[in-house]
Amino acid sequence: MRTKAIVKFVTTALVLSYPFLTHWILPHWQTAPAFALMLPPTILNALLAWVFGRTLMRGREPMISMFARMEHAAISKQENAELPQDLIAYTRTLTKIWSSLFVAMALVSASLAWSGLHAWWALFTGLISYVLMGLLFLGEYMFRRFRFTQYPHANPFQFVLSLIKSGPIWMRGK
Repeated sequence: MRTKAIVKFVTTALVLSYPFLTHWILPHWQTAPAFALMLPPTILNALLAWVFGRTLMRGREPMISMFARMEHAAISKQENAELPQDLIAYTRTLTKIWSSLFVAMALVSASLAWSGLHAWWALFTGLISYVLMGLLFLGEYMFRRFRFTQYPHANPFQFVLSLIKSGPIWMRGK
């Protein structure tokens, strides 16, 4: 099996097994220390940082650029739509920001779990991390509409639906 195929398989297996591990196996694992039960959010954020971050390597299309290209193609009704140069630079930077957010959330989640601050860990992983992602998603959308008025934009709901319809973006090779 090629390395790329193995990475795709492992990534998909981890993403699909996450709910199974966190809701059925780990809670019933009597000998597991509390720290082990708190690892899934850390692992998920680290995995997301890796999925986004690896697209920043030379010769690859950044993850947010893929999303923007898909949005641009859907709006313009062109299957192979190209992004303008200013959007390419912007989406590369935005991919770095998302990767950094996922790294930071993984570090905070692991630190809170390791320190034994279980109430703070629960608050962070159950609420604050989602608020942070939502604020970045919606804040970026508002900034993009203000900064790039010359381009049409799908609303966030339409954008998420187009991503769902396209399938797992990380499974695509480029």
